[in-house]
Amino acid sequence: MKTALIQKRCRTAAWASLALMALLLAGCLEEHLVWSPDGARAAVVAKDGLHFCDAEGKLTPLLLPGVFAVAWMSDSQRLVVVHAHPADGWAALAQALGAARAADVAAQAADIWKKLDAGGQWGALTKESGGKNAKAALEIFLRERYGDALRAKMTAGDWDEMKSAQVEINELLIARIEGAVVRPGPVLHEGMEKIEALRVSPGDQAVAFTTDLTPDNDKECRLWLTRIDAARATTVAERTAAYPDWTPDRRALVYFQAAEGGAKGDLRLGTLIRRGVLDEQGKIEIQKDAEELAGVMFSNTARVRCLRDGRIFFNAVEFTLPIATKDADVERERLFALDQVRQSTLVRMIPRGEEENMPKNLTFFELSPDEQRVLVGGYEGEVSVLTIATGDVGRLQKAGDYNLMAAPVWRNNDEITYARRNPVVEGKQPSRKAEIVRQKISPAKGEHETVLSRDWSADTLESIFSGGDEK
Repeated sequence: MKTALIQKRCRTAAWASLALMALLLAGCLEEHLVWSPDGARAAVVAKDGLHFCDAEGKLTPLLLPGVFAVAWMSDSQRLVVVHAHPADGWAALAQALGAARAADVAAQAADIWKKLDAGGQWGALTKESGGKNAKAALEIFLRERYGDALRAKMTAGDWDEMKSAQVEINELLIARIEGAVVRPGPVLHEGMEKIEALRVSPGDQAVAFTTDLTPDNDKECRLWLTRIDAARATTVAERTAAYPDWTPDRRALVYFQAAEGGAKGDLRLGTLIRRGVLDEQGKIEIQKDAEELAGVMFSNTARVRCLRDGRIFFNAVEFTLPIATKDADVERERLFALDQVRQSTLVRMIPRGEEENMPKNLTFFELSPDEQRVLVGGYEGEVSVLTIATGDVGRLQKAGDYNLMAAPVWRNNDEITYARRNPVVEGKQPSRKAEIVRQKISPAKGEHETVLSRDWSADTLESIFSGGDEK
């Protein structure tokens, strides 16, 4: 994952030109620090890979390199792990692509070679090959297949660039904790597309996850499903948002899907969908006719969370059409609840008078384990907590003098972990812009926050806040 892409995804989503195509997010605390269900330890994803820390912040040595996302299973002893590594030649890349896509790349590369051998120019022939990753896949095939013959047809500069072409393979697997060791299991999915989000089903039977739609398109996602004992994943839907969820009965997925058509940058409609994906025995059975629940303006950062009482929470911008382009700049997202059992209308969960205590973008919202509160983080380090029953919002941290792209996470029903900004003193930036702290939502008198990152290196902290350096 490249630094420029991470920074692009983490900055505040632009609402210009009615786009509302908020950029997918990476390098944020909810993806880089994840507490186990029993709260005993957190998975810490730093630049070098996976570590653990305990409740006091003691950090382990590197346990598994190349990891950039994790999700815990309910026993707190297994994790779903996303691992990335450069493709070791065409054979490894072809396996990750699958037979059909590998054949397409090989056919396109053969056509390029034929034209190059007939006197064509390299730059002109590869101009329409696709994005950076698609071109790199072609280059890996060509340099292995044609070698010196290809080199003779190219300039020295073009050949040097081709030699450095690399494609990163993203793998999904289940890892198990055995004492002080994390042991990776079989690979459940691999591909060129970056894996954006993970969601383990209730009961740990299956994992839903999203990837970029193509290796060079992170504006929409593809929703996948795999059983934890499966050999490969199954596509559920295309053109989806990044953050789906399971229904409490573990049989269906709820997610946002963009409408067909619409050029890049256009105002785009989307639909909240519930689709059955598992049968009564837990085997994959994708329902053909999905249930449409609500219509929205599509955002690829829209998040869905299904509550045990049947309600569905999601974030969306509330628009009244027609709307002038300039008016879109002032819109804020709102948190909605859909309850088809008790009422047929959508309900705003944040009272109007409390909206100023919330970030404008609500992508980083998460329910407490007991589903009584909602924790929300903002792009500039804001941290707020909504009490669902009363509508009260408590703000733990405001936006600050500099960006702090780190979302808060729950440890248990009463305690969160977040990036607490270190203050600017007399106009001077602090040497460490923030610390990772553990804090109770309503601390009793005399209780204080626990600084988890006190002994962590500045490099480890920076990799958590920024998503790491180039790989």
